[in-house]
Amino acid sequence: MPVWLSQNSYKGPLTNFTDGSLVVFDPLHDLEFDSWFLSKGRNCHLAEPTGVWEIQANSQISVPWANWQDSTGFYADGKEENERPIPYSVTNPEVVAQGLVSSSLGLNSPNLHAANKSTAAGTSIAIAYVDSIWDVTMENLVVMSIAGETPFERLANYEIPDLAACESCICVTGWVPDGFGMQNMYMAAHKCRIINANGGKTPKIPSLVPGPGVVGPKQMIGAFQRSGNNVEWTQGEQVPTYSSRMGYMKDAQTDIFGEVADSEPAAAASSSTSTFTTATRTTAVASSTSTLKAGPGCSSLKRRGIKNRRAYH
Repeated sequence: MPVWLSQNSYKGPLTNFTDGSLVVFDPLHDLEFDSWFLSKGRNCHLAEPTGVWEIQANSQISVPWANWQDSTGFYADGKEENERPIPYSVTNPEVVAQGLVSSSLGLNSPNLHAANKSTAAGTSIAIAYVDSIWDVTMENLVVMSIAGETPFERLANYEIPDLAACESCICVTGWVPDGFGMQNMYMAAHKCRIINANGGKTPKIPSLVPGPGVVGPKQMIGAFQRSGNNVEWTQGEQVPTYSSRMGYMKDAQTDIFGEVADSEPAAAASSSTSTFTTATRTTAVASSTSTLKAGPGCSSLKRRGIKNRRAYH
């Protein structure tokens, strides 16, 4: 299930390079850093449609998580709310009777990696104040908004903080499902423009490794990979998601403008056991473009080291 921004969210005739066999909305799991970071090893440039994603600071934006571009409907598969059992939950006998529960005990149409809305893990938008995707690192990329209990409905709402205007930046969408299938993550870059006639502020960098109790500008989550993880995770532990578990606040991340102090988190994480280990294939996040000319395979990418990492238990 990719993220498709509607065509009118984009401005300009930028081009997009796509290797048809390597798509940006494939799940990221057990990959080397150069392959998973911004999905560069899967799709060197930014996903369709072409153009620049315009984002108004100090506003709420709606972003569709859907099975196709310019989709309609209440859910990602185009179904309206009244076309699914209500409540849409695996505990509803009608949902079970209609065969809408997956082998990993989540809802399977669309595949949401969730049993109901309250178990949807949350998604993120991050920003790097650089012009080129090749200049983005984990340390200059800052999570600026979280939409809790997403993806579930097709539209997810994000509160945008008082960001400084930027004519050409890189925004990144992310999702770490909380079980209900093979544990993986999603990350995709978008060329973006921030609009703010009243000035605004630039997030402080370097961003901090996320974790329980961490306050200040935080990195995106990198986990479940062969190399480059900033969060270590072991099967059976609580999943690091875009939520308060990893220090993210609800909605706009207003702590991103404060001073950066590279300290240990103030609180320790709690442990829990995941029972949702059956592998399922899912897809997520995508949209927008870039004008970069790197060749297939992204061989020109230089690996940026992860300065710190956290063990999450």
